[in-house]
Amino acid sequence: MEALSAVLSCPVCMELFTPPVLLLSCSHNFCKQCLELILVCQNCTHVNGQFCCPVCRKVIYLRGRGTNGLQRNILAENILEKFKEELETLHTKEQNQLAQTCEKHGESVNLMCLSDEEPICGMCKLFGDHKTHPVAKISDAYAERKVNFAKDIQLVLQKSESAAQAVQDMEKLIRELSTSATDTLAMIDAIGDSLLSGIKCRIATLKKQLQSEHCSKLEKLQLVARELEAPRELYQQMKMLLQHHANTVQFLHEHKRLKGEMKRLVEGSVSPAVPTKDTISIRRYFQELIRGIDITAFAPPETDQVPASMAGLQEAWQAGCAMQGRLSQQVLEDILCKAVSGSGPKPNQEAKLPRNPSYAYSVQGSEIGSRESTV
Repeated sequence: MEALSAVLSCPVCMELFTPPVLLLSCSHNFCKQCLELILVCQNCTHVNGQFCCPVCRKVIYLRGRGTNGLQRNILAENILEKFKEELETLHTKEQNQLAQTCEKHGESVNLMCLSDEEPICGMCKLFGDHKTHPVAKISDAYAERKVNFAKDIQLVLQKSESAAQAVQDMEKLIRELSTSATDTLAMIDAIGDSLLSGIKCRIATLKKQLQSEHCSKLEKLQLVARELEAPRELYQQMKMLLQHHANTVQFLHEHKRLKGEMKRLVEGSVSPAVPTKDTISIRRYFQELIRGIDITAFAPPETDQVPASMAGLQEAWQAGCAMQGRLSQQVLEDILCKAVSGSGPKPNQEAKLPRNPSYAYSVQGSEIGSRESTV
């Protein structure tokens, strides 16, 4: 290998050729980038120039095309590629052999300590920390644990499949939570922009509360989701180890760790409870937003123009809500109808009340609270 490496090395940089490899008329090979440095050193900057081969000193003529006119050695490049592949294979074999060698004694690992569940060498058993421990042949331990490991994978797979529906429910809850948070934020922006500038501070406070509530509930849901995902992730790790372990020692090292995680999962764990509903109440935030505000004061005094004002609020809601749906549309209509419907005179009070809608009804948080619903 060393002789072949010397043949495939550039005489300028003394490293393996970096393609493209150029062949001179004197039969010497060079990396193209190295040859270009030689041309600079010899002040050969013209496409019709000439230079001396760094090895044999033969004069080489560029003939009008510079280094692009020199012959490319495809055969050397192909051999170089195969040589690099062989070097990589040898390196992998060396690493694999090193992994099956005892770090303390440098001996081949051929025993399995049954007390510590660790692969050991003969010197570890005779003179090391494991001399009083029962041992078995590493091939026997490997065969037995591989069979048991396959059975353990099935147990984890069953656990993962049983939690699959719960995971889907959790993902749905997370989506609903994000949707309700987005709709609530859109409502706060749309209604808040239609009110006086004095409530901007209240809007900022509500956004902060909403963000805090959203983050708090989202963290709880995501925590439950991660716990439900644990069996599937463990199953993937165990399956990958069973099918793609590099060698016996590596399998046994990983087996001990995954075996412990599997026992904790199968024996001691209980599936976390999935909450049935954990969204954000738009109505509660709306009550807080208009608390102490007469919403009819923003409508013109004429009674016949009140429905037009409500339609404007609906348009503002729809424009600000990116995820407008049937439920949020129904909630908006319900809230605004509740707020504006009191602007006309009641039948039994028609002779006493003026036609000014602002006198007839004043929106308070407690009045809307009687129809509280959670989005």
